[in-house]
Amino acid sequence: MTITAESALAGVQKIIATYAQNIDSGNTDVVADLFTEDGVAEIEGQGTFEGRETIRKVYGQFSPQAPQLHLVGNTVLTSEPGEEVTATSNLVFFARGEEGWGVQLVGTYEDTAVLVDGEWKFRRRVTKFL
Repeated sequence: MTITAESALAGVQKIIATYAQNIDSGNTDVVADLFTEDGVAEIEGQGTFEGRETIRKVYGQFSPQAPQLHLVGNTVLTSEPGEEVTATSNLVFFARGEEGWGVQLVGTYEDTAVLVDGEWKFRRRVTKFL
């Protein structure tokens, strides 16, 4: 199977969007399953979490208490296409409070994604805040 830049980018964008929608809905199992078994989630100021089950437990603690929305865009591949790729994306996180929606943080995702049985998974996801 030949992996083109377009197919790799589409695969990475799919897991990024699935991550954003499910973290906002509190679907921790779906979020954790987007990582490889030995995947790593590094969140600036929170820590580095290794392994899918650890990621599942940690993200369970982040379940939304109020409506929230992760908007992720400007995703670009930062490596040549292959069975492993790196990408960077911009992130804006909104939460709805008593006075309406407001920006809570702005940052970036730096992702390493790999093909596992024909599906893209995060091997490493680094969240940095600006």
